[in-house]
Amino acid sequence: MRSFLTALVLILTLQSWVKADIFKFQIEGMSIGDSALNFFSEKEIKNNSMDYYRDKTFTPVQNDKYPFFKIYDAVDFDFRTGDKGYIIQSISGVLYFDKNIQDCYDKMDSLILDIKKKIKYIKHHSKKEAKNQADKSGKSKFTETRFDLKNGYIGIICYDYSNEQGGQDHLSVFVDTKEFYEWLAGDVY
Repeated sequence: MRSFLTALVLILTLQSWVKADIFKFQIEGMSIGDSALNFFSEKEIKNNSMDYYRDKTFTPVQNDKYPFFKIYDAVDFDFRTGDKGYIIQSISGVLYFDKNIQDCYDKMDSLILDIKKKIKYIKHHSKKEAKNQADKSGKSKFTETRFDLKNGYIGIICYDYSNEQGGQDHLSVFVDTKEFYEWLAGDVY
């Protein structure tokens, strides 16, 4: 039942994305360009900030299971390091698929179809699979697709972790500014 409700809410959320730019896409009510302070206290932002980028241009923040999250299990975002307004430059909604990666792939396929029908995009990059470099066993992988928009990107990724890695399989739907996405594609780790 939870899967059905999640799919329904995701589809309804996507309907609001029709012909919109990235600043109108919402993940749990948050959009690119919003201040994270409208949703989280400064203390929460600082406590949930991570330090895994070698290049400190942006700061990642991971937020799990907040009571106002209705669709996603977690919402992560990035802001420009030092920005006291904590303006969101990248945002992603995360759904966990504990030991059920096929459900993740099914959800991904459903979202791809919805985006193709409802969003005006410049280019769709077909799904591709790659090894997750963080897993030394070489058994973890991810499958991703991306849509290029006029002023940013929407992507969907399914992460399939090996037993050796111990990570939790999950789907991530992300929205990035062009600046953030191009920065992330560089040597930031």
